[in-house]
Amino acid sequence: MCPGVVATEFHERQGMDLSMMPRMSAADVVTASLRGLELGETVCAPGVENGGLLDAVFQADLAAFGAQSPELATRYR
Repeated sequence: MCPGVVATEFHERQGMDLSMMPRMSAADVVTASLRGLELGETVCAPGVENGGLLDAVFQADLAAFGAQSPELATRYR
């Protein structure tokens, strides 16, 4: 679940004012998480309209980290 900032009292209790930041309701986060389970999603990002963007992130992650070596990268030697 990657909901972004959720409209709860969590940040207020920390003394943070997020009134100018768009926040998703907790009810919408719950709705999205349950629907994401129904859809078989591994990652649920309820504020991301284009699911293809999440696929692009996963592909980039695989390209960057899928073939890691146990050896120290040359740039760090």
